[in-house]
Amino acid sequence: MSMKSWVIKIALGFSLVLALILVVLGNKFAWFVADNEPEARLDCPVFSEGCIFKFEEQNYQVKSEQALNANKPVQLLVEGRAKKIYASWQMQGMDMGPNRYMLLSNDQQHWRAQTALPMCTNKRQDWLLKLEIDGRRIEITTVSEKN
Repeated sequence: MSMKSWVIKIALGFSLVLALILVVLGNKFAWFVADNEPEARLDCPVFSEGCIFKFEEQNYQVKSEQALNANKPVQLLVEGRAKKIYASWQMQGMDMGPNRYMLLSNDQQHWRAQTALPMCTNKRQDWLLKLEIDGRRIEITTVSEKN
């Protein structure tokens, strides 16, 4: 075998090993998750009772103080260790305009913000809460009371 064919085989082998390493690391550190795709999704049918989810080893609970109602403010509560949490209410397949809330905390464990469900002229009650916790995103589906 010639020296040139050995160099090509070594280069191809090195490229395959490097590609495999990048795929494994990319999956571990979510390098290949699209910017608009959440890392997790959760269905929380009775939002006022709360729902629990986990990012890596940290548990979180999200809920509202009262049942969701489009005509009343929503006191959003999140429990779990974080440095920053943001929230946005949307509807599946419908642009509800900008509404981004920064949750506040005194101990970086108990978070709250007074939010409001956006106006929906179609009288739909299905909601999508987009939470961003220290840069990680989860989408939570839920429903509000009938008005």
